[in-house]
Amino acid sequence: MSYIGPVLKRYAYSTARVKAMESTLIKKEEIEKIINSKDQESIISILLQTDYKKELDQLGGKEKGEILDFALSKNLASNVGKLITITPMEDKSITRAVLGKWDIYNIELAIDAKARKAGFEEISKYIIDYGPYNMASLKEAYEEESVEGLISKMMINSPYKEMLSQALEAYRKSNNAIQASITIDKLYYQKLGLLMPRIRSLSNGAAKIIKLDIDMKNILMLMRSKKYNMPFNEIKDDFIPSGSIALEELRLIYENSKNEEEVARSLKVFDLSKEAELYKKEKRLFIFEIGMRNRIFKESISVLSHTLLSFGTLLAYAYIKESEVLMLRILSKGREYGLPEKELIEMMPWMS
Repeated sequence: MSYIGPVLKRYAYSTARVKAMESTLIKKEEIEKIINSKDQESIISILLQTDYKKELDQLGGKEKGEILDFALSKNLASNVGKLITITPMEDKSITRAVLGKWDIYNIELAIDAKARKAGFEEISKYIIDYGPYNMASLKEAYEEESVEGLISKMMINSPYKEMLSQALEAYRKSNNAIQASITIDKLYYQKLGLLMPRIRSLSNGAAKIIKLDIDMKNILMLMRSKKYNMPFNEIKDDFIPSGSIALEELRLIYENSKNEEEVARSLKVFDLSKEAELYKKEKRLFIFEIGMRNRIFKESISVLSHTLLSFGTLLAYAYIKESEVLMLRILSKGREYGLPEKELIEMMPWMS
């Protein structure tokens, strides 16, 4: 009890700020209006009445098709920065480590684009503009001509130098940007796993959300590998060990499943039976990702609603905001994702 008291006390201000930020999240009624919108301009008009107004106003000179993506990315970056700022000094290193997932996201976004020989303008609207890999630093690194040059540039004065060094080695061995990203993911979450006892001491709910995130990544790798009939021995070293599903259990699921649908139905941590039915028709793994993110969203809502004066409220808000941005991107692009509107709406956490 001697520890809990000070923790509650030092999170009083942080929790009050998060609750204020929570009040600006998209409401179900606004989502319904967006679903019924005819075009991008209509969606932007709705979002101008929300927390996205500042970013949308700042981007008024851009093409309508780009404004929304830029605004979503900038708003998420702003909120991630706020979470770090309002975290008590004693725990800022933990918050930076957990929210480092967006550093990793930016790094992998750049590596993938460089491997595809895409221009920087293609990915700029998706960059979460904060931290060591903000828009300016990534743009400078992206001037390198090759994936190797890009990774080497990003290593300079980086808090992820060792991680990037191993990713560079993985890329050189495989000549595959996906393998570099798998290496980065694994090393990042392994390091986060070492912090799990400390995170759990601050919030059991926060630790559970992080484990679900890791489980999602491992399951998606399992499904992709099953789709392309890869032997389990070729992928076993790529799984992140800090989730709730042990490697042996992942192996048994993989070897006892004929296809991706059976993998989905074999899971205990996520109920993906509805998504498995939809997958029969659509054959898009993204359907399973939406389903798992939906589960993480609901867990985050529970933590935010039932946890007081805790690190858990900060982390839960971060994951809810991430889900909000993802769903707004999907809705704004409409049928580009190839999902029937009815099924997509049913899968959205705001609508269930």
